[in-house]
Amino acid sequence: RIQIPRLGIDLPIQEGDLKRDVEGQRTPEGYAFHLPGTAIPGQNGNTFLYAHARRQMFLALWNARPGDEVTVSMPDGGVLAYVVRDVLPRVAPTDLSATQPSSTEQLTLQTSTGPRPGDPRFIVVAFPR
Repeated sequence: RIQIPRLGIDLPIQEGDLKRDVEGQRTPEGYAFHLPGTAIPGQNGNTFLYAHARRQMFLALWNARPGDEVTVSMPDGGVLAYVVRDVLPRVAPTDLSATQPSSTEQLTLQTSTGPRPGDPRFIVVAFPR
């Protein structure tokens, strides 16, 4: 699960499907998805999670600010704690830099700013507390 208490975000995490989510534009509702090929939470590198900008999903991410606490609950019962450092409200959908590997552990969260594939992305980056 991913939780951002101040924003009321509390979603289960599932593995994403590039064919369904990117090519087909049919990302299911009710979950945050892990981008295949990015780090697993708690590992060194960039963990990339995405979800729809809808109520009870990542819509509230639009109100994120530096210092917000983010937790990821792991299948083994462990809880990882992160703190938001960067908020990038208008990232071009062609800019894939947020999905790239990093040399340190980070959690990158993405949602949309509109209903069309060409609308900017809203990205939040958090680092271990």
